[in-house]
Amino acid sequence: MVNTPGERVQDQLRRWDILAANDPGSNSKWQAAARLGSLHGKTGGFLGNRKDNANPLLLAIRELLDKQFELSDSLVIDKFIYSRPAADNIVDALSERCDFVVTAIAD
Repeated sequence: MVNTPGERVQDQLRRWDILAANDPGSNSKWQAAARLGSLHGKTGGFLGNRKDNANPLLLAIRELLDKQFELSDSLVIDKFIYSRPAADNIVDALSERCDFVVTAIAD
């Protein structure tokens, strides 16, 4: 799910000749999944963006979630370009194998 700036913000960005840092095409492509009742025994996906601190952050979150919810499995994967949405094959793998996904930026 992508948050697109409101019309007022978009107008201001145009006046300043600044491009919004989002991909409007992805807004219609994906949507948020229904909330889970619990994470206990679920499979977690952990999607990094190849920034220096994203992987350590995701691994720490995975470890905490595994201790608290006894995850059945996990998948840690990085998208190719940090500024773009994950490729379709990554989204497909996460959606097929995981009950939930945690993402990280962590500059």
